[in-house]
This record gives sequence, structure tokens and C-alpha cells, in this order.
Amino acid sequence: MTKTLKAAFLGAGYIAKIHSKNLLKLTGIEISSVCDIERERAENLVSSIGSNSIKIYTDFEKMLNECNFDMLFICLPPFAHSGQLEAAVEKGVHVFIEKPIALDVNRARNMVEAVKKAGVVSQVGYHMRFGEAVKKLKNLIDCGIAGIPVLFDGRYECNSLHSSWWRDYTKSGGQVFEQAIHLYDLSMYFLSEPESICGFTTNLCHKDVSDYTVEDNSVSIVKFKTGALGNIAATNCAVPMEWNGIFTVVCKNITAHFKDANNAEFIYTSRDDVERENVTSSTDMYFEEVKAFVQAVRGDGPALCTIEEGYKSLCMVDAVVKSSGQGGKVVKLSF
Repeated sequence: MTKTLKAAFLGAGYIAKIHSKNLLKLTGIEISSVCDIERERAENLVSSIGSNSIKIYTDFEKMLNECNFDMLFICLPPFAHSGQLEAAVEKGVHVFIEKPIALDVNRARNMVEAVKKAGVVSQVGYHMRFGEAVKKLKNLIDCGIAGIPVLFDGRYECNSLHSSWWRDYTKSGGQVFEQAIHLYDLSMYFLSEPESICGFTTNLCHKDVSDYTVEDNSVSIVKFKTGALGNIAATNCAVPMEWNGIFTVVCKNITAHFKDANNAEFIYTSRDDVERENVTSSTDMYFEEVKAFVQAVRGDGPALCTIEEGYKSLCMVDAVVKSSGQGGKVVKLSF
């Protein structure tokens, strides 16, 4: 008989509603408690779950001390991380944490060390890794069919003021930290660890918005340890109310053009006749990442996209911002 796993949520916003809904699609799961500094928001999440047995808290330490749970879903904005993960893992709780895992790389490094010391399962919410087209290319790279990956070309596009904390640089870190980080993560996932980065950021379309202090355009060039290269751009000046992550991965034997993580054109270039294959899927990536986390907690699968990966991708976007502040100077990375 499958053991019932108890889950708790820290942060009760939009992404928490998605994760809780997907979590309850799995068997042997119980959501025991929800914590948010705004009680009404926590109550709304509990109401959407539809259970009268879930305890509601506005104090995380109190929830941690009073409730026994196996898994904690940390769904906080980046500025709100202040030791909650470390406190949870010290008690043996497995953690799923949304990206970016912090605003400061030193804070993030402490989080990684805490997870390692506790020996618990961790996963970062990089849902794009779970798209069918992404998984297919990763498998082709890992088995050698794709040949060595040589280039990543990515672009993130949207046009929205978002929430007040998002457009505050001190709270979100900017678009590179909050959105484009998905593409930086994928570039590392496909091409290996980064070695150095240079970048530029600007604000061109939102100068008249008084509380908008983040960049609305960014570009970077990444050199990876294998010698592969990447260029990633992001803009918040594109089509209103559209969020698009578009990227191309060039390997020695395959070029893959991604419309998104689920849908791509694979072009096999090592064959006598160039062959094209369209990969299409409507896979729910958010469900797949939650399922993978639960499987890892149960010991039924490997830990995927661990907090170490979240730390490395955070270092990448941090390097972009640092480079821009130094006029595009190359920033070396080491882990």
C-alpha cells in the first residue's frame, strides 16, 4: 500500500494553486497546511483545494513546529526567502522551490549546503525541462545521436507591467532573474556548465512608469566549459499579454527549432538526405514536474533539477546583471 505523503505550502499565490491542483491528481497525497503572510490569500488557496482539514497559518515557524509534513512547496517571490528552506530541511522535509531560489548567490549557496547536509530531496521549478520536445532532444544528446551541442540561441518575449513586486528590482531581480532564467537553465541543461558570461540590460519602454525599476531588454553571450556558445535575449516590450520562450539548439548532427518546450522541429543534418521531424505535444509540464518530485521523494525515481541546478542558473543571471553594470565586461563563473 502506498504511503500517504503530507505536503505543505509556503506562499499561496498563483503558482501555488497550480502545484496544489496537480499534486492532488496523484495518489497517496494529502495537503496538510498552507502558510501565507496574508491570511486571505491562504484561505483562497485552501478554498480552491476544497478541503476543510487543511490548517492555515500566517507564521511559517509556527506551521513548521506544529504540523508534520513530508514535503514543502516553497512558492515565494525571490525577495521573501529568509531561511525558511534551511529550517524545513533541518527537520528532514523534502523541498520543491520555485525559481529563482534567491536574489543573492551567497544566500543561494547556503540553501544548497543546507539541503546537502540534510540529505533530503530538492527540486527547482524549471517546468520547461519537462516539455516533450525538450526531453527528446536531451535524450538524443545524452545517447550521442545528436552529436556535440555547439550553440544555444534563445529569446524570451512578453509585454506586461506584472505585479508591483515584479517591477521592483530590489524584490524580483528583474526580467533576467524572473523569466529569462528559464532559458539560461535550458542552455546549461543542453550545453554543459557555463564558464563565462557578458551581457547588457536596458530600460527603454517603461521609463515613464514611476515604480518600474527593472530592465525591459537584455542580451548576453555565454561560453560553456565544452567550448559551446550561447546567446540569450529577453524583452518586456513585445506583444502585450503574450509570454513566449523561443529557442534553437544546434548540435553537430541535429538542429532543433523550439516554438516552446513541447513543440519543435528537429532537423537531422548528418544524414545523406536532410530529414525533418515535427515534435508536437500538449504535455502539462507543471504536472510532470510535480509528479517527478513526488516520485523522487518516494524513492521511485531520481531527483531531477535539484537545488544545485537552481544555484547554477542563478549564478548565470547574476553574472549577466553584473556584467551589464561593468559595461559588458566578461564575468567568470565557478561552482
